[in-house]
Amino acid sequence: MTAEGKLPAHRVLVTVGTLCSVSSVGTTETHRAVVNEDPSALGFAAFDAGYVGIEGGTVDSPAFVRSSDGSAIDLATIEAEWGAALRSNMGIRRLPEERVASHVPCDVAAPLPHDLESGGLRRLAGLGFRNIRQSGLSDMFGLFDDDPRLGPSLQAQLFLYGGIGALAALPRPLSQMLPEPHRFRVAAGSAFPGMDSHHAMSLGMQPKRELVEDKKNDRLAFRLAASLSTHGPALVSAFLAPAISLSRVRRKPEILEALVQPGCYKRVPQAPMVASAACASALVGLSDVATQMVSDYPGLVPPQCVLWTAADAGLLPDARILEAFGLGAMMHNDKLAQINEGRPAADQRPLNKSLAPFDIDAQGTVVGHGGSGVVVTTLEFALEHGLDITSLIVGWAQSGETGGKGHFAGVGFGGENALIGALEMAHAAHGYGVQDFGHVVAHATGTRTNSRTELSNLHFARTAVAAKQGLNERLRDVTIGAPKSVGDGHTMGETGLKAAGEAIRYVLGEKTVGVPTLRNLDPDLGDPAEFVKIGAAPVDGDPDGGALVPTQGFGGYDGAVALRSATPDALRRYGVFEECLEGYLERWPEIRRDRVEREARLRRTRGFVLQLADEHRWAGAS
Repeated sequence: MTAEGKLPAHRVLVTVGTLCSVSSVGTTETHRAVVNEDPSALGFAAFDAGYVGIEGGTVDSPAFVRSSDGSAIDLATIEAEWGAALRSNMGIRRLPEERVASHVPCDVAAPLPHDLESGGLRRLAGLGFRNIRQSGLSDMFGLFDDDPRLGPSLQAQLFLYGGIGALAALPRPLSQMLPEPHRFRVAAGSAFPGMDSHHAMSLGMQPKRELVEDKKNDRLAFRLAASLSTHGPALVSAFLAPAISLSRVRRKPEILEALVQPGCYKRVPQAPMVASAACASALVGLSDVATQMVSDYPGLVPPQCVLWTAADAGLLPDARILEAFGLGAMMHNDKLAQINEGRPAADQRPLNKSLAPFDIDAQGTVVGHGGSGVVVTTLEFALEHGLDITSLIVGWAQSGETGGKGHFAGVGFGGENALIGALEMAHAAHGYGVQDFGHVVAHATGTRTNSRTELSNLHFARTAVAAKQGLNERLRDVTIGAPKSVGDGHTMGETGLKAAGEAIRYVLGEKTVGVPTLRNLDPDLGDPAEFVKIGAAPVDGDPDGGALVPTQGFGGYDGAVALRSATPDALRRYGVFEECLEGYLERWPEIRRDRVEREARLRRTRGFVLQLADEHRWAGAS
């Protein structure tokens, strides 16, 4: 039974596994190797580019083979053959002239590396037309036309890669652990629709009257669906839903009886929720669904398992978004030349390190592409099914900052409200005070304005909460991380989830990103800078610590999440059956080892997204 005064396990949220992602640096494995300064990073980059495969080895020492013939290849050979080309196509870089509208004055961006935007991501995920048609999900092949105007937009592909890829953390099919699909939810965040597919809407919509002779112009439904911000999350749900062909149902309606289950709900996942709240989209999405998961209201059927995902691809189709930001807020080549003017060659800042938050060189942000996903569920569900709990979500909040008149992230008053809310929840519900959080994964867009206001909001929030908690001692110093400065750029609505992924790594006790582009701390950061530790080196995680993720967005959207390490003592804080908990704790080292190995094995396998979708979907009619 639940011990009196303890928060019951079904009202405690946890993350399961680690973030699955793809960004300008590369896929998850490449990104982690770059953060950890691991030499294998180049090998993983070659894997992303399709030059090599990975067969065998260990989690820490993968065995690379040539894609052409399967022969073994070492890192030195990869360096010699492809090193320069791989590096030139990763991270922050210049967009080719043909990818930028002629009137746009800026060409510095962080798109996906190598060929991932032109078919490579579908190759890695196994989401090509032929892949789908020859799989157990063949009924969906019509949604994956190889023509980029009709197949899923890049943003939808990012949702599929990060979202379904996160299911690698699960040791058994989701359909076995959660027999009731309506208790599953996709919670997604994005700042933009699928803009490359939206561009395809300029094709004719009335084929009998259009002068343009294009057989694709009459497939309006495909182009319309792919241009929506909901399309990627909806595809995630569609992949996992029971495979029942609509055309077969028309001929044989009784097929739908396969969806009947005890009670009145049909056996299908709930429709995905997509939050569009500028750069805070991912965190706002979490705040909404997290509240549903722990709510107790008559008749409410809360989700038991949530796939938290986010993606944006705002640079497509022709990088006009760079003009929309305005040159004052963007990094561009002329600005970088001014920064480097008069500096010795050794001190000049290269283009790939031009996004420099908290530095005197923080002169502009860089727009990037990215997609991520991680599984969120309740402590009760995780313990029952032996899932690897990688963090406790002890606080979340969102707010609308309306105190200023500048349409700018961090300009105005009240931006600290979301973080105050997350810290208040952590204390009231879980007993963690403001001093229990030693790391902050910053929004860190790369402008001096954002650097100052972000540290100010952080300090205002911590000071206000400390006063309410009756603390008189000096606030502890907190370390700062900035994922954008690895080379991911600013991925907009996805950025908060990418930051949460780094926070999960921190509370696991692993290395997480610092501020690698930092050279000279901005002297105008003000008094709040006295309470933070900002350095270029990776930050050592704390396996019994806490991390905060605050995010500011255009138009006054703000979100925040607070994470704590999942330790045996931490889990004992909650109302859990003692036998269940002790049994879990005894198996936990093996559960974690299996999860780490499973994630690594699958994320190093081409076509793993389709494999996971087929494994975890709920069965339909035979």
